[in-house]
Amino acid sequence: MIGFLVRHRIGVLSVLIVVVVWEIAGHVSPHSPLRESPVVPPLEFIFGPALIGMADYWRIDWLAPTPIDGGERTLLGAVLALSYHTVLTLSRLVVGLVLGAVIGVALGLAISWSRVAREMFAAPLHIFRMLPLLAMVPLFQFWFGATNLSAIVFVAYGVGVVYLAGTVNAVANIQARYYEYAATLGASKARIYASVVLPAILPELFSSVMLTLGLAWSAVIGAEYIGVDSGIGRMIIWAEFFSHTGRIALVTILLTVYAAASFLVFRGVARRLLSWMPSGDPTRP
Repeated sequence: MIGFLVRHRIGVLSVLIVVVVWEIAGHVSPHSPLRESPVVPPLEFIFGPALIGMADYWRIDWLAPTPIDGGERTLLGAVLALSYHTVLTLSRLVVGLVLGAVIGVALGLAISWSRVAREMFAAPLHIFRMLPLLAMVPLFQFWFGATNLSAIVFVAYGVGVVYLAGTVNAVANIQARYYEYAATLGASKARIYASVVLPAILPELFSSVMLTLGLAWSAVIGAEYIGVDSGIGRMIIWAEFFSHTGRIALVTILLTVYAAASFLVFRGVARRLLSWMPSGDPTRP
């Protein structure tokens, strides 16, 4: 731990500066007439009254009282509420991310199979990439309803387009001599794709994952924020309705931690799977 702090001392220092500036702003900013809505909630408020207040979102009468039924706010209830909605959000994100990756890569390989297919789908692909993602949330909810399916399909669409474009570009970047070597050895086109193309595009696909992780978090929060009646994004709506700025700040901090943790986990997986690559691999820090 100490070694990590020493190696990243500049980054750690910059984070500490941001925290100090936020804390100062929380104490010098004008006071709000609403008791639970300071203009800039200081840290002791965020991890004090705001954290306890998250117990309001625990709706299952088990292990902890449910304030919506007149029960007392408890720290256990707050932790249970945050854990419950976090699990829902993570499940939607993971399923949507995997579904989008599988479909996007499969379609990308299919399009890359022939020059005619690449030329045919190039223009529609660019159009889909340029569509504003969050503006399409109501459309997906109209198609699939305000349900888990809607959020999952929305995430899958958002990341799938990126994987599709990334796969097509990755295949196009493979040098022609690799195809020629495999063909010279008698490999069929399907065998070339299995033994040459797929291993060759893995590094670029993992780079696409690093890009789509942030996009996936934005997509799932956007889907929950607008329509799905559960999850971390919905907690922001509930807090916003009553101007609970401390709860909004707490959820924002948690989302930052979750996103950073997902990046670290995937980077570790990518480094292990791509250990055969030279040390200059761009997916490595």
